[in-house]
Parts: sequence; C-alpha cells; structure tokens
Amino acid sequence: MSIQASAARWWDGFSKNHKTLAQLIKFYAFSFLVTVFQYVVLTFLPALFYQLTDWNQIPCQLGHLNLGPVDTYIFNYPVTGDETGGMGYFAAFAITLFLAQCINFPMQRNVTFHSRGNVWYQIFWYIIAFVLITVVCSFLMGLYVPLCRQFFPAAVYNILVTVINGGVQMVIYFPIYKIIFPERQVKQG
Repeated sequence: MSIQASAARWWDGFSKNHKTLAQLIKFYAFSFLVTVFQYVVLTFLPALFYQLTDWNQIPCQLGHLNLGPVDTYIFNYPVTGDETGGMGYFAAFAITLFLAQCINFPMQRNVTFHSRGNVWYQIFWYIIAFVLITVVCSFLMGLYVPLCRQFFPAAVYNILVTVINGGVQMVIYFPIYKIIFPERQVKQG
C-alpha cells in the first residue's frame, strides 16, 4: 500500500471517529489558504488604487461609535497619504474580502462540511453572517489598526491586519458554519 493510500485511509478513519475535529482541521486549512490569498491581493490592490485613482485621498469613515474611552468608526479608513488609507484602501479591502468569500463558501460547504442543503438558503445566511462578522471585525480593526499603522511598515502592517482579522473571523465563523452547512442526511433504507 502506498503512503498516499495509507494516509487517506488513516484520515478517513480519523474523520469518522473525530468528525468535528476533522472539520475544524479542514476549516482551518482552507481558512489559512484564503487568508494567504487575501494577503497577496491586499498587498497589491491598494497600491493599484493608489496609482490609478485619487480614492486614497477621500476619507472613508463610516459608522461612528463613541463608547466612552473608545471613539472610533466601524469602517475607519482615514487619509494617510499612502496606499493604506482612504476610500482606495477600503475598496481594496472590500474587494479582497468579497473574493475571499467567493472561494471560501464552496470549499467550506462542499469539502469541510459536506453539506448538500438548499444552496440559496445557505448563501442567504452566509451573506448575513458575513456582513455581521465583517462589521464586528471592522469595529475591532478600528481599535488595533491605528497601532499597527503607527508602528509597522506597510508590508508588515498588511500581514498583521490580515492575520488578526482572519484569526478573529475563524473563531467566529466555525460554529456559524456548523449551523449554516448541515451535513447531508444519509438515507436509511
């Protein structure tokens, strides 16, 4: 028996005996790959907006929140004078997030959770979860992004923002995916 066949057999047994843990491993692996994709896109797309438009000179500060010592915006992209600010960075961030979800949805639905539920129903709830989680994560970013921007160069800043944001999202998304993507039912008969 080949090493590949042995590994596949071992994984099948592991997945049957530890279903949720196996799902968590696949979820993490796919989320990591999507996070790498986001990092690559977010490394180049803001510079493209910066070079081709004047959007980075337009502040994008939406959803003002004043919660005592925390005075921030849900989406806080002030003009910074470079590619990491303004509407240009927000547009790059939003496009990157959208593309990542277009990759993530089918991988998580079909491979991690083996769900064959109503796809339109799942897309509907996925979008609602995506919007709510994006708003929460964007609010949290309003707390740590200014520190990252102040102390780190753009390349490191992008890595930190991507990893922190991706990590927070992974913790929130997994239990939600367990609900949105129920496993296919095996017919008894």
